[in-house]
Amino acid sequence: MEQPIDHFHRHIGVYGICISNEQLLVIRKTLGPYTGKFDLPGGRMEPFESLEIAIKREFQEETGYELLRLAPIGVCDFFVTWTLRNKEDELVHHIAILYETNVDSNMPIASIASFEGQDSCEAVWMPLNDLTAIQSSPLVLQAIEWHRSRNLPDKTKSFDFRTP
Repeated sequence: MEQPIDHFHRHIGVYGICISNEQLLVIRKTLGPYTGKFDLPGGRMEPFESLEIAIKREFQEETGYELLRLAPIGVCDFFVTWTLRNKEDELVHHIAILYETNVDSNMPIASIASFEGQDSCEAVWMPLNDLTAIQSSPLVLQAIEWHRSRNLPDKTKSFDFRTP
């Protein structure tokens, strides 16, 4: 019998898919369900921010890069179950507004902004073929699929990151 879920949270955020030379710009997460995994740069909007301002801010905070171009791709969603620090389980409905982004990939990655609540510790260019489901968030997997097919998934998937 499946364990009941203790908490539910809906997360809506903006994320950038930045690919250069068959490498995806990803961040490494330090908090949340994707701790230790690669994720797309991005996150939630702050009060009074537009989607465009939010993606530019998040991208700069998490990668150090200024966006040269961004184009809307679309929206995808998925469910993630994970274990909170207090050992309770949470179901997150993650809604992602995705943008295709470009940066000057010849520029070195700058240091990551440090502030309270920062949930990433580094940005890195990863070859698309080296990114796996074990080390990557569902968003990274969606980005790879979109890059290959130019389509976002039409079905909502569920992922289980609970710790035993």
